Amino acid sequence: MKIKRVTAYAISIPLPEPVADAVRLISQRDHLIVEIEAGGVTGTGFSLGYDGSKAMVELVDALYRGVLLNADPFDSGRLWDEMYRLSIQAGRRGAALRTISAIDIALWDLRGKLFGRPVMELLGVHSRKLRCYATGGYYRKGFTLDELVREVQGYVEAGFTAVKMKVGKMSAAEDAARMKAVRKAVGDEVDLLLDANGGWPNAPVAIAAMRRLEEYRPYWIEEPVRADNLTAMREIAAAIQTPVATGELESTRWAFAQLIEQRAAAILQPDATVVGGVSEWMQVAHMAAAFDVPIAPHYNWDIHTQLCAAIPNWLFVEYFMASSGVKMLDKLIRNPMTVIEGWVEPRTGPGFGIDWNQEEINRHRI
Repeated sequence: MKIKRVTAYAISIPLPEPVADAVRLISQRDHLIVEIEAGGVTGTGFSLGYDGSKAMVELVDALYRGVLLNADPFDSGRLWDEMYRLSIQAGRRGAALRTISAIDIALWDLRGKLFGRPVMELLGVHSRKLRCYATGGYYRKGFTLDELVREVQGYVEAGFTAVKMKVGKMSAAEDAARMKAVRKAVGDEVDLLLDANGGWPNAPVAIAAMRRLEEYRPYWIEEPVRADNLTAMREIAAAIQTPVATGELESTRWAFAQLIEQRAAAILQPDATVVGGVSEWMQVAHMAAAFDVPIAPHYNWDIHTQLCAAIPNWLFVEYFMASSGVKMLDKLIRNPMTVIEGWVEPRTGPGFGIDWNQEEINRHRI
């Protein structure tokens, strides 16, 4: 069996209204979509583009299609290595790895469809029901504390026992006031996760901010400083009581090995659409399991439910309710996943089990 077609295209979906984290304003979601055909079956993969989707399409056209065409779709390990080596001069990380990620995801989706089994069963199932946390609490123009509280209460009323909110854009005092209001409203039984998106400039500022916030018992602090500053991350992890979580922007097993070796994070958050695809995500997860380090993947529950189902050290799956107006990929899917009382069951259809709405995809295609 040989790969006969590789198609890549970019899409852009506007948000209902812009939202902000500590470092950027988000007004749309851009994605790369890759389709790979072999044996009369098509596998689909995707990655978040961050305005780089068109460049990622060009990478498929210029670098990766030649490696893939007429190759065996089951040779994903060899194909991954060849694509990675080709990309060393083109970036090694960022758009290059996100493109390889989408390709690798498409190959796993294809194999699942060829065998008629969900990806989790190809990997080996450990759990068929997974705890989720709801992400929200973004900075929104004109949003009051009362509106923030109502938003988070809505997630709790929907059954979530863990909610993530943003910090790092405002002063430490203002962020503490936000968290105080939320903690008072939801009580002590709800886990409150914090995400600074790398917004604090250095370790002293992050440590000082966290000492204000720790009064309200955060479950973790995610990306307190820029992802590349492992020294600062390690200093923060050693200085505060709250576990540090990070990894959504990391690519390859080697980057995650450094996080573990330097004790820069207690919780790892690999994203299959960033780290290098399913193949690389599983290597990271198994490496972490050897050190009893939990995995709480970033974003993309359509992919990560299948992967978390296959590892023993999963902690959470991230989920955005449609009401948050932040993650837009569900607009392109006919069978979006549903979280019930804070838990989700992976799809059982072949591959990743996603039923794509081609009409909607074409509407948002660049």
